Amino acid sequence: MHPIDTRQLRHVIMLAKHRSFRKAADALFITQPALTKSIKNLEQQLEVSLFDRKSQSVDPTPHCEVLMEHAQRIMRELDDIHHSLDALSDNLRGELRVGSGPIVARGPISDAVARLVSEHPGLSIRVSIDNWAGLVQQLHAGTLHLMVADIGEFEGQDDLEIVPLTPIRSIAACRPGHPLLAAGSVRTEDLANYSLALPSLPRRWVEWLRDNAPDGADPDLFIARACRIYCEDFSLLSKVVLHSDFITCAPERILRDSVVGAKLVEIDFPGFTDIMVRPGIVYLRNATLPPAGRALIDQLLHGEAATTART
Repeated sequence: MHPIDTRQLRHVIMLAKHRSFRKAADALFITQPALTKSIKNLEQQLEVSLFDRKSQSVDPTPHCEVLMEHAQRIMRELDDIHHSLDALSDNLRGELRVGSGPIVARGPISDAVARLVSEHPGLSIRVSIDNWAGLVQQLHAGTLHLMVADIGEFEGQDDLEIVPLTPIRSIAACRPGHPLLAAGSVRTEDLANYSLALPSLPRRWVEWLRDNAPDGADPDLFIARACRIYCEDFSLLSKVVLHSDFITCAPERILRDSVVGAKLVEIDFPGFTDIMVRPGIVYLRNATLPPAGRALIDQLLHGEAATTART
């Protein structure tokens, strides 16, 4: 039997994660035919079927699950080898895999990543944007070294190390000429007619909406009707809000350019916008964080200190 190529193991891990040849190929920056050929060659080499090809998805077989256990451990050990070698050098290199929630992606993480790669030309950084549930799954699977996300979702998880960052204020916004601008603010009962277009909601926002549902309304049904569009892409959300009566809510930094450019108008949403986004750095407590990961954390904390000093 020919030895298994570590590149093939990475292909299996990504295909099992995305359940789609197209999405996995995009994540790996290879063509779909190349990925298909790689998986087929490995299946022939092992003489087992690793994936069930269905019309809507590609599902791992029991043989794949066994292979995945070993593959993830091997990839972590290879990472540890690179990290140990990097620790002996002042120049960071290799690949750092970072996850970010959509709310935080256009905040502190973007500036820190830009500074780090500028200082270390041999380093590449792959940033995965996902909701908090998807990010923590990737973290446990070993496909992420660390993530920067709203830490309110991770409190109480003993296997995670959490470094809090400065909370971020949110604002609500709507299109110019929106009917609610005459009233001057948004009330929860207004959401029956003017729904929200938002990224995946952190638990604190969901609890607030449930606690403040109009009298007599079923809280879960109210939330379903009030939040009718979910999308992790804020540029798409802004376009939806600009051309409809939907309302959006996001960290001030994300919406500020649209508001200043008069594309959207800030509107008061008492209570809802008082809930702060609580970004933080999250990584596995029992995992070895690569030197590049430590350097990124230093960049994030340095950026925090610089911002505080300016204000």
